[in-house]
Amino acid sequence: MDEGSYARPDVRPLGAVPPAAAQTLWSVQVMRGLAALMVVIGHSQSAVGGVVAASGGTFARSTIVPWGAGVDLFFVISGFIMVHASRTLFARPGARAEFLRRRLVRVVPLYWLVTTLFLLLLSAAALKGGDALPGVGVTLASYAFLPMDTLGDGQLFPIYDLGWTLNYEMFFYALLALVVAWPRGRALSYLAVMLVALVVVGSWVPTGSALWFWTRPILMDFGLGLAIGALLARGVVLPGAARLALVGAGLIALLLDPLHVFDGRAGETVANAWPRVFAAGVPVTAVLAGAVLGREPAMPRLARPFGRLGDASYSLYLFHPFALIVMEKLAQKLAPVRDAPGWLLVIATIAAAVALGFVAYRWIERPITVAAARRTLSDRRSSHVPASSPPEPSRRAAQPLQRRARAGSDLS
Repeated sequence: MDEGSYARPDVRPLGAVPPAAAQTLWSVQVMRGLAALMVVIGHSQSAVGGVVAASGGTFARSTIVPWGAGVDLFFVISGFIMVHASRTLFARPGARAEFLRRRLVRVVPLYWLVTTLFLLLLSAAALKGGDALPGVGVTLASYAFLPMDTLGDGQLFPIYDLGWTLNYEMFFYALLALVVAWPRGRALSYLAVMLVALVVVGSWVPTGSALWFWTRPILMDFGLGLAIGALLARGVVLPGAARLALVGAGLIALLLDPLHVFDGRAGETVANAWPRVFAAGVPVTAVLAGAVLGREPAMPRLARPFGRLGDASYSLYLFHPFALIVMEKLAQKLAPVRDAPGWLLVIATIAAAVALGFVAYRWIERPITVAAARRTLSDRRSSHVPASSPPEPSRRAAQPLQRRARAGSDLS
């Protein structure tokens, strides 16, 4: 963003490949990077804890930051971005098709790729006597973003566990697609009512079904971000003191975790229920509001690495489990790795994951999303369906063969 510029900035969706001249709210980019890094740190600690325990040692993971709240930060940012980035679509002809085209281009290619790569790993393990491959039904459900009990244990995770968050994302996109053809104010009101109604209905839905999954209170994280996007769209600007107070109060509430949502034992699952929304969703929303509801200064030099991390956050999120896989395999085969201090392993794993994320962003995510955007835009033009604006392509750790993501107590 140009220094001193505030009017109508663009925010790139998670994983987007932006036009060269696009402006961004750098604070949102930084928060994306921090959200992905929080998830990676939490997963890395869980994985290293397993390695250390297998060697007969103990590893005390850090809970100074609620690492699993990175998922809530992703969801709140997503709600905000969907309002802000879609501001030119509301009430336009063909808005639903164009909105869905953008979202599919953003999310689907990279997720399908990592799901396929993980299936190849599972296939190799099955050939060596490991667990049988998932059935055709659950495999198709994973590719279709449909919640399903993959292992028959009552937990609704796709084959690639990380995809549980994308199952929520895609559901939220589907809801927004239903209303985007209306004027923005009416559309957002309808969407807010739908989110609240779904969560209310969820109080009576039996556990273990797709409807139960799609009616968890964590949906309100998207609604909170949506509210901030609506305030920005209406031109709301808060005084500097109020913005600082929001950021400070949000950070304090998040770090204190007064409801003790994120400090359970490793292996415990954090429910996507109201305590999580209050402990993570509300505080990160306060931080987001303080960041975006006012004039944004020039990006500090110290924040630039996290802005770069924000650009690569989708790749980092989806590919970091493969860095954890390599660490676990090396620990199985090499005594120096197996016997290394736990925190040294954590730091090395995080560094490897970040490096892999940047490589995947540069050499995989950007090319395939640009290609998908061009292909879908070409298809729309050839069928004489006008595109409303230039293409906007793209946005638990899977414990391979051991379901690591499910074991990370901070992350579901």
